[in-house]
Amino acid sequence: MSTDWYPNSRDEQLHMVKTWNTVFAVSGPTWGIPQNHITQLVNDETAAQTILDKVKSGERTAASVVECNETFKEMETEARFIKKHFLLLPPLTLADLPTLLLPLPDDTHTPVPPPTGQPTLTITYPGGPHVLMVHLAPLPGTEPPDSRGDYGYALYRGIMPQGGATLEQAASVKHYLMKEPLSGDELLHYRFTRRKKELVDFDASESGMTAYFCARYENQKGQHGTWGSVVSAIIP
Repeated sequence: MSTDWYPNSRDEQLHMVKTWNTVFAVSGPTWGIPQNHITQLVNDETAAQTILDKVKSGERTAASVVECNETFKEMETEARFIKKHFLLLPPLTLADLPTLLLPLPDDTHTPVPPPTGQPTLTITYPGGPHVLMVHLAPLPGTEPPDSRGDYGYALYRGIMPQGGATLEQAASVKHYLMKEPLSGDELLHYRFTRRKKELVDFDASESGMTAYFCARYENQKGQHGTWGSVVSAIIP
């Protein structure tokens, strides 16, 4: 169900804008709404009512339908601009919102659980030296996390030289792998992304080494979901 405050039907849109114009004639300047925006919304209402009456009558044509769509879109754009920039709490009060046919804010705290589901990775070679493309997607048959969690992918990677890293290489800032990792816990290089694919560019000296990747969902609280499978590819 949509939670948008702007009505869906044109009759309801006109009703809201007419209500706003009536209220703005008295309270608009007090709320800091510039006169040019108040005037523009009145003009938009008049134009929208005129073209809607025309479309509903026997004068309906393909051209008038297009004009109606454009006119109502212009009215919506102006209404949304005013709502975003001037209908703020304060200077408005909660008591003012119903007079504008606007919903009261929902102060009920909705807890956001840790992400569920599990991502999967595939790796492709986009071309060019020492470059890999990592593709991220929900594991087939699983659901992505609750969208309220504002989640993304926590992508981890590691690199293993041929035959495994030496102790010196493992202790370096690169944390090269001494053996093949079994889970994402063994991969120390982290990147958060909301994109469905990530281009990873390695050092030229790492060509021929094996890159390992693993991912899990992560929300804005830093809560994690279940690890996906570890995947690997030879760095070109």
